[in-house]
Amino acid sequence: MAEIALQIRIAAEPETVYRAVSTPEGVAGWFTTGAEIGEGVGALHRLSFPGAPMAWEFRIDEVAAGKRLSQTVVAGPPQWIDTEIVYALEADSEGGTVVRFDHTGFAEVDDMFREVTMGWAGMFTRLKEYVETGTPAPYFTL
Repeated sequence: MAEIALQIRIAAEPETVYRAVSTPEGVAGWFTTGAEIGEGVGALHRLSFPGAPMAWEFRIDEVAAGKRLSQTVVAGPPQWIDTEIVYALEADSEGGTVVRFDHTGFAEVDDMFREVTMGWAGMFTRLKEYVETGTPAPYFTL
């Protein structure tokens, strides 16, 4: 199995970063403006992207406000189905938050996997910018 593992430091409290990955306004501020975000275990994050024929759905598997959000992809590109996405947030001893992100369960390292890896890296620069400035900078806009 192929796995993406990224880490970024953000100059904001873990609760602020958590809201950016777990609320409609937050996700629309850095990821996609086509965000319908459910709350609690079992709910869905339904994300739409320009040119995509369908919404992608991430089922929430675990929630620990300000600390962790774990999801499984249940609708989207076939290579993404049943992959797992985890945001683990930890207060940085020097202030701010360390975000550890894992997207696991890809069948192989192929061209799509390499593009997804680069895509996530780009999105996390948007997440950092949005959380630190409060100015929306979504990667995808509808």
